[in-house]
Amino acid sequence: MKSNTAFGRTVLIVAFIVSSAALQGATPPAMEWSKGIQEADFAQVEANQDETYLHFHWCAWHEGMRLFDDGQPGNYRDINALRNECVRFQSHNGHAQELLRAASNNLLAAFAQRAVMSSEPDHQLWQNFSWVAYHEGQRQAFRDALSRGDFNAIRNIYSGRQQHNPNAKNLLAEVSNGMLRIMVNRL
Repeated sequence: MKSNTAFGRTVLIVAFIVSSAALQGATPPAMEWSKGIQEADFAQVEANQDETYLHFHWCAWHEGMRLFDDGQPGNYRDINALRNECVRFQSHNGHAQELLRAASNNLLAAFAQRAVMSSEPDHQLWQNFSWVAYHEGQRQAFRDALSRGDFNAIRNIYSGRQQHNPNAKNLLAEVSNGMLRIMVNRL
């Protein structure tokens, strides 16, 4: 198991080095491991990946970039559409735009999955959602919207009641409609 994880990590690092080199107009480093990439290069690539992820994740949880495709329930949106929307959200940050443009489609797809998995531990998604349901008295409104299959209404109610909290108001952008159904039924 550990070797598969290490191999996958190495593949991502190599892909990012090639992407980063292209971004800088440089020729990618030789892929001959005996001559090629040094440990310091791996550390830099990991740092760039972490920074790119933070910018990508910010676009979802803070700016409301929807990760899932409502037309194909449970599927992520087109990666290029996500990239372009995130680059637009990062218009104030040229460095973030460069990192996002340079990232491979596979890396951004992995970031989308990672963002979904981190919405609870990083941003207390359930606590914020249940606060709107109970403290703000929206439990029945959530249930009524769910019975109509109106997931946008659920998102709008939630966002409207979280307007005071910029770190919570767009958290449902990281949630599929299927997961939102589970959340409402759990109330």
